Amino acid sequence: MLEKKTKSVLCIGAAHWDVRSECHTEIRQGTSNPVTVSRYPGGVAHNVAMNLNRLGVEAGLLSYWGQDVAGDALEQQFIAQGLDVVALPRSEAFSTATYTAVLQPGGELAFGLADMEIYDHVNPAMFTGLQDRLASYPIWFIDTNMPVSVLEALSKGYGSEQFLAADAVSVAKATKLNSILKYLDILFCNVDEASELVGLTVVSEEDIVKAGSALTLKGAKSVVISAGIKGAYIFQGDSFRHFPAIEVEITDVTGAGDSLIAGTLSGIAEGYKLDVALKRGINAASITVKDQGATSENLRDLSLGAIGS
Repeated sequence: MLEKKTKSVLCIGAAHWDVRSECHTEIRQGTSNPVTVSRYPGGVAHNVAMNLNRLGVEAGLLSYWGQDVAGDALEQQFIAQGLDVVALPRSEAFSTATYTAVLQPGGELAFGLADMEIYDHVNPAMFTGLQDRLASYPIWFIDTNMPVSVLEALSKGYGSEQFLAADAVSVAKATKLNSILKYLDILFCNVDEASELVGLTVVSEEDIVKAGSALTLKGAKSVVISAGIKGAYIFQGDSFRHFPAIEVEITDVTGAGDSLIAGTLSGIAEGYKLDVALKRGINAASITVKDQGATSENLRDLSLGAIGS
């Protein structure tokens, strides 16, 4: 049981450049298209760490970058923003990861280009010498952009004394968590990822309850399933509780899940029980979706005291 004193959180996983290319006219194949390009840091671990920082929680970030200008720029920006960067040795063989979203006029995704191969080459040996640094963080958050061997090493070995949370990230990557579910204090996933993890078709609330219960039976101490506009569900042991979403005018849903995670972990870091912490997570998500991008400066205004218990 975490005592009521704010604890620091180490976020381990993806931190890369997101490139947004919005076309001025409908995309035409086979020719050049005029676009407006913007670039900003992204990746699940980065988004959660940055949101934690804005919520007043000391956050560390561990990721893997190339020996290139893009990696240098990321590290310098993260340090300037107040994150504690725990850097793995840089890769000379692979470039820093980039995700490029090509958008139709108005913002609809036409297609995405993911150069993420570098993450597949992280291995447990890279963490040699970092044990003391990692152990200084009482709460760890890991995402499934890391290989299974790293997730297992972190949960079974290095992180045995830590409060451990994980995010499934996507349907394709969710099953990476199967071998470490029993080590997780909190599993975060959405409805589709929960469906993949338990092998059930999830459509109704009854299905969500079955999936959440199955995940606790697989060993996760607590499970949070986000269900978009339907809110979120907590599962602990034989019990569950539903929390409705907050109705707001939505600008961009990109960062909703990462903000929910960060808000919830900030409550845990301050010693609150999961049900109270999740209220903060839902509030954080409702703030973020009103802004463009995966993180929001407006999270700085969010306090647990305004939410109640």
